[in-house]
Amino acid sequence: MEIEQITSKMREDILAASLDGLIFNDFQKQLPKLRETSLYRIFKAMPKGRLMHAHIEATFNVRDMLSLAIANGGVYVFLDDETPEFRHCQLAHRGWFEDGVIPDGWASLNMALANDPLMKEKLFSMCTSGTGDIDENIWPKFEAIFDRYKAVNNCKPIFMKLYTKVFMDMAAEGLMGVDLRFISQTIFEENGRRLTPDEYVDTVKEIEAEVRKSFPGFHINLIYSYYKGVPAETVPERLAHARHLQEKYPDVFIGYDMVGGEDCGKDLLYYTPVLRDAGVPIIMHAGETVNPDNRNIEYALDLGVRRLGHGLNLYRYPELEARVKADGVMLEVCPLSNQLLGYVPDLRLHPAAGYIKRGLNVTINSDDCAIFDTAYITDDLLLAYLCWDLSIADIKRCLKNSLCGDPAMEEIFEASWAEFESSL
Repeated sequence: MEIEQITSKMREDILAASLDGLIFNDFQKQLPKLRETSLYRIFKAMPKGRLMHAHIEATFNVRDMLSLAIANGGVYVFLDDETPEFRHCQLAHRGWFEDGVIPDGWASLNMALANDPLMKEKLFSMCTSGTGDIDENIWPKFEAIFDRYKAVNNCKPIFMKLYTKVFMDMAAEGLMGVDLRFISQTIFEENGRRLTPDEYVDTVKEIEAEVRKSFPGFHINLIYSYYKGVPAETVPERLAHARHLQEKYPDVFIGYDMVGGEDCGKDLLYYTPVLRDAGVPIIMHAGETVNPDNRNIEYALDLGVRRLGHGLNLYRYPELEARVKADGVMLEVCPLSNQLLGYVPDLRLHPAAGYIKRGLNVTINSDDCAIFDTAYITDDLLLAYLCWDLSIADIKRCLKNSLCGDPAMEEIFEASWAEFESSL
């Protein structure tokens, strides 16, 4: 029996058993059951191409991060109520504090765990997000989660152990590589020394070299990112950093992005004068909104972008969709993220289903799998198959799109795919 017949029957059975519609309205909550199905096992074994849209600051397993923080012994937790400076349940390695002085309100993580047996689960809950968190304040709550763990992840010994496992797990999930957005934050040593941006890239390359001992073809690209909402006059300095990194690391550095809420009050037109002559490829978040008045996709296309992060509201502008299709601009679609940030309550109505069927250059991605407690890509692929009435051929086309027409990578992918199909 061919793969289309096998998986189609499995899909029918899953949907028939899910009459409550929760698969469409709260996919994240259904994942524990779905991961026990034969269909999920097929999708997990599927060759995956590259993950094109992920943020290194939110691409890991939170439980792995907590285990490393506990094992390190130098991590503290803020137990007081939230202040302008610190988040409740924020974690930080002592090297993050100025001169190593621990402020009031912070306690040793291991001591806090000893005093409260529920503390680990509370920390996990505070560092993840689900549909129950969706309201008009979802973006501030979402961004607060990054603050809760970044001063642990960026401690170099923890960073290296955590992301070695991340990339090993990505490769084991069938990915050939990943393009990672990274904010220009600095990794620090346990003694508090801040690494330079160059040392940041060197550290990622060191981790990649270790991973390639087990998965020789796995490759990491980096996309320098800065925040939407900042004053335009602060952007040129960041672009200068990006140009330097591109010149020094042409095998790793591939572009510049501006991340954050699309409706922050400053659209891409505001940044166009400084981005027009960026000197580096622009790979831009645009259209991560359902706001009919948000025209960031148009402004991004006018900057010559070849990739759009999300592109969720493209359907509102048929003339722009025709332009995106004609130019082969890649759409980095992140379906679970879109639901968990409140943009698509019913996944059957996600516009990417139409983008795929109309032949746009779509890739499927996970965005912030740490915060959403999801797989690196398998969960989003399964979502697309179950909720969008796609064929396996459609899924395969999205995966191949991530290879950007590279003949060598496509040859490896096709060989892996043939082996995958023959194993069913």
